[in-house]
Amino acid sequence: MATNSFNLDKFTSTIRNKSLARTNRFEVFIIPPAALAGSMKTDGDLVSLYCEQASIPSLTIATKGFKIFGPTYQRPMTSDYGGDGIALTFHVDRDMQVRKFFENWMHYIVNPSTFTVGYQMNYITSIFIRQLDEQDNVTHEIELLEAFPRNMNIMDLNHASSNQTHRLNILFAYRYWINIDTKKSPVATSRIVQFPEIPTPSYEIPKLKPPAPFSNLGSAGAGLESEGMAYGAGGLSGA
Repeated sequence: MATNSFNLDKFTSTIRNKSLARTNRFEVFIIPPAALAGSMKTDGDLVSLYCEQASIPSLTIATKGFKIFGPTYQRPMTSDYGGDGIALTFHVDRDMQVRKFFENWMHYIVNPSTFTVGYQMNYITSIFIRQLDEQDNVTHEIELLEAFPRNMNIMDLNHASSNQTHRLNILFAYRYWINIDTKKSPVATSRIVQFPEIPTPSYEIPKLKPPAPFSNLGSAGAGLESEGMAYGAGGLSGA
């Protein structure tokens, strides 16, 4: 008969020595994008300081059912890094600099006057989410790549709420995330976002041959040429 292998003394001793990750021990760094790097560098530091709530992003392996004989099993197809959106919540300072930071950022993404979309390299950035221990050591760090804000929530005003402060919820989109090696010294300056390059094909793309003249079509081609239509260097033309 099987016996219980759980040992309460060993469990409590391990928890006491190794501890557990605390949800309230974290920090977030938002590197201002290229469009804001010069004018709003200080505001970017303020926004990072005022981050109240964050999340460690998800990772999903998409699968597809496959069956040759017997029960169906799942085969991995691709991975999804939860880039549709991750929400960060911020305290808002008295001068509303936190909100203005995101307003300006989102206006660089879509111009509020012409409604044209800006260049991607100007509005995407990296966001760093760090898990800390009780001594403020970084135990786990995630970098969100090619991130930008896609939604900013409304901020309610109410005369009856005399002792409450604003919270600003921003939904960020990103492409994917990577783990940062915590053994390296943390980098305080802005990190360069690497952009993927379009691969060069390893084969030569064949050139299209010009169409044959109507004279090669026999009597039908001769009839078209008599009506003043022929293929020239620029294609089909009329006389």
